Amino acid sequence: MKLFFKRSLAALLLLALLAVAIWLLVFRVPAPPSPAYEAFALEDVTIVNPMLDRTSQARIEVEGGKVGLSDAGTNLPVLDEYRGKFVLPGFIDMHTHLPGDNLLKLTRHYGLLHLTHGVTTIRSAGDIDGTADPAARKLIGKDIPFPSMISCGPFVSKGKKVWPNTLLVETVSDAERAVARVAEGGNGCIKAYEGLTPELIRGLIAAADARGMHVIGHVPVEMTLEKSGIPDVQHFFGVPDPSTLDGHEVTYRNGDWSDVGAERLDAVQSHILAKGIRNTPTIATLEGFQGLTDPAVASRRSKALLPSFFADVVWNSKTGLPVYRGLEKERFAQAAGALALKQQLVKRLSDQGAVLHIGTDAGQPFTAPGWSFWREMRLFEKAGVAPEQVLAYATNVAGTSLGNGAGRIAQGSQADLLIFGRDPTQSLGALDSLEAVVLRGKLYTRAELERAVRQSLEHYEAWPLRAIAAKAAQRTVDEAARNF
Repeated sequence: MKLFFKRSLAALLLLALLAVAIWLLVFRVPAPPSPAYEAFALEDVTIVNPMLDRTSQARIEVEGGKVGLSDAGTNLPVLDEYRGKFVLPGFIDMHTHLPGDNLLKLTRHYGLLHLTHGVTTIRSAGDIDGTADPAARKLIGKDIPFPSMISCGPFVSKGKKVWPNTLLVETVSDAERAVARVAEGGNGCIKAYEGLTPELIRGLIAAADARGMHVIGHVPVEMTLEKSGIPDVQHFFGVPDPSTLDGHEVTYRNGDWSDVGAERLDAVQSHILAKGIRNTPTIATLEGFQGLTDPAVASRRSKALLPSFFADVVWNSKTGLPVYRGLEKERFAQAAGALALKQQLVKRLSDQGAVLHIGTDAGQPFTAPGWSFWREMRLFEKAGVAPEQVLAYATNVAGTSLGNGAGRIAQGSQADLLIFGRDPTQSLGALDSLEAVVLRGKLYTRAELERAVRQSLEHYEAWPLRAIAAKAAQRTVDEAARNF
């Protein structure tokens, strides 16, 4: 009887804790940041469309979510605090992922991190469980601050289903039906994932082209970049010959370039230029990867910007994402070498005019939305790419690839603007001088966005939410990555 009573009491306590956590998650979510202005004018600013044009002592009017460029004064309030500042288009993260819409409700937090770092448009490169992208669309529809989004929806693969939200194809007809289904879900791109043959990839591209969509993807593990035909290659997969890799896990495919020499780089470079292939390298993932073994990396700001269960659970080198558990020291040395070689390839391609995108693959070890976007840009700069060219990749080059007009300040364009105190085209160190973000015509000060991030983190660290979140994260990690 006593044992029954103790068990019943424990169950009641557990239910009570769960009820408190749900109450905190549903009813005590911090209010979204408030815009400082929704209709305004900026005067005596320098407008910079990186690598395209620059206008000094310019006037920008923002009203109804659109940009107006005019010398004629209107009745709009002039924001004198921004005189003499530098105005650039909002940044575009061309490879990121969003959290599932589960009990933790992390979508808002991700949006705040993107915006705090000037990312006003994202390309969601695959929705792992089918709930992530719809949750983001709901926030945007409710006018809660969140970047504009182009989503790829389900992954498209052949053979093994790695993620729950995957469409499996065997024939070209299957590929055409998969594209139709992705399009019907309100998505603008196709994420080609694993196991696909060149014929299936061609089928996806043709079907996507017919619908005005674009295809991005992994180079399938069995082939090289040249053979795959992927038009927008992610992570520089396919540069190492697969026969040279010791395994097919992502840690090898992303981080083992031991057998990539000058001859191989020459061949890849020539093929990319000849075929006009776009690349989204996400090289910051290799830097974040070092956090699994290097406390100096693990303690960087990417850890501080996300709830503690990311570092404690998701990125735990012993019990976190299965593919990253218990790795040998040699893997980390390989990854450092791969980062240096990928930077060489970035510089080569940039010098030759190839299309490069800034993407983060946020969610990989010790990467955080927004912050990793700045890290990616700075790694491009460290590779020898001029700051203004890096900023062009982050804005108008990406907008051209998306075909939606994003990434450029022009008459009538959507008012996604960044206001800097210093000129970031001279050095990307000036990213830290970001003072305000204009999202769809609403101006948010960086101070207000950072305050909202702090409140959101405090929310997730509150008792008993922190402990419950950690347990939920562990269960999610074990389930979602079971087949990776």
